[in-house]
Amino acid sequence: MNAPDRTLLAQAHSSQSAAQLGSLNICYAPLIDKTRKAIGTRLTLLSVRGAARATAGQLLEALNAVWPDSSAPVLVAPLDVTIDDTANSWQPPRNAILEVPAAALRAPEVQTAVQMLFRDGKRLALRGRSEAALPPALLSCFEYALIHTTDDRRIHTSGHRASAAGGNTRRIPFINTGVQTVADIDAAFERGATASVGWPLDDARHQSIRPLQPGQTVVLELLRMVRDDAELTKIEATLKRDPALAFKLLRLVNSAAFGLPVQITSFQHAVMMLGYKKMMRWLSLLLATASKDANTFPLMHASIRRGLFLEYIGGEDTPSEVRDELFITGAFSMLDRITGAPFDKLFELISLSESVTDAIVSRRGPYAAYLSLIESIERSDPIGLASHIDGLAMSVSSCNAALLKALAAANTLDNDL
Repeated sequence: MNAPDRTLLAQAHSSQSAAQLGSLNICYAPLIDKTRKAIGTRLTLLSVRGAARATAGQLLEALNAVWPDSSAPVLVAPLDVTIDDTANSWQPPRNAILEVPAAALRAPEVQTAVQMLFRDGKRLALRGRSEAALPPALLSCFEYALIHTTDDRRIHTSGHRASAAGGNTRRIPFINTGVQTVADIDAAFERGATASVGWPLDDARHQSIRPLQPGQTVVLELLRMVRDDAELTKIEATLKRDPALAFKLLRLVNSAAFGLPVQITSFQHAVMMLGYKKMMRWLSLLLATASKDANTFPLMHASIRRGLFLEYIGGEDTPSEVRDELFITGAFSMLDRITGAPFDKLFELISLSESVTDAIVSRRGPYAAYLSLIESIERSDPIGLASHIDGLAMSVSSCNAALLKALAAANTLDNDL
């Protein structure tokens, strides 16, 4: 095959992948471990109403084109697609784990397909509880089991939780789904869960008012100074009050991303190299990740991904100032729950544009719909997702691409904060 033929083939494959991605609503949730850290991601794939049906293999191959590269595991959950032998043609990334619904295993052809996938080296997870015990040879194909809170046999029928109700034991590690409160997650970990799918972002304990922590206060002060174009000497003096923060700044400017030929050791020089605009963005991320309360770690994780998604969904043709404001809208959208301070107090400490504050506080203005869109994605709400995509006059494929791009970028950012 000559070069033009290969180019045309690649373009055709890219076009087919885009079409397949346009037939899916992709939602995501983090996998949260006992320490409240995100150890992976779960992607759920929901067919768009009216879209042509694709095989499991076609959808999975299309997903590869925009895969959120990471060393952490990514569970892939096609919710309304039959797992069949077409999935065997999929060349999965090393961190991909394909979910198979337990109910589908009643069909012999699905059992055969699962065993073929396993023999071919695909990583698999069992979603839901099987009505009958699975043969050991079939059960051994699965790396994890995903168990909904209401289906967990380790909970007594009276509703009280026990470590091993009825003497049930797990033969493979399990991941809990369907949590509604932080108490649900604590109980799941007591029963031996490896992780929880998602985090109850609106749990009542996140609403409690708490004093700002010292690190948060310094970051807020720096944000105000940078926004007001304060002198470098004043920014340096504030940085020196928080050695850990100053160290992070030096580590950032001396990282491979900057590729500087010399080591930067001066705080003033570091701020100059970063620039006030990038400094504002970096501090915004730090403010969203400055809490020491473990229960806010999943909120921080979500905030970063919200900010990046809103920035990317704005599109490259959007003015940079608008993309920056979209980023801050997403990154600050849960700041009251992370810091324990109400938005009115926070926004007294740092001046933000009316478009940003209206979207966060009142759900009004040009950015509010974007915030509602990412919340529908986090809830895996296909009806709300379709409504917001239509309202914003965007394509499903562009929404999916922005989401997966944001997840990939956030994985890199997590290491720099």
